[in-house]
Amino acid sequence: MLTHGILNAQLAHALAGLRHKDLFAISDCGLPVQPGIEVIDLAVTFGVPRFEQVLDALQSELILETGLMAQEAQGTVAESWVSDRFAVPLEYVPHDGPEGFKARVKDAKFVIRTGETTPYANVLFRCGVPF
Repeated sequence: MLTHGILNAQLAHALAGLRHKDLFAISDCGLPVQPGIEVIDLAVTFGVPRFEQVLDALQSELILETGLMAQEAQGTVAESWVSDRFAVPLEYVPHDGPEGFKARVKDAKFVIRTGETTPYANVLFRCGVPF
């Protein structure tokens, strides 16, 4: 049995499969996900686990290049949770629409669903490389 790091087997497997330029999302409990995209559902109840707890757990596990959030998240606590933990440039698109955040999730390898209920607590990350 593991003694540290990501203990959720589905999440650990998905993270280990990420490569340079791959996209994955971390979402609140309400983000719609298109059919065919793996959802790693960590949500237990509203608010558990929190978006920021999942960010904390992933922070030391990943090399990231960029993040994408909804324009509506700018200036919110959700944006702070991401920018305080990951030193990556953040881009913004409208939450809805054909080129919006929800539509862009279709390019993700997987979505990590949290129990978060804070509006617009969603981010789409692009993986980097450690060398």
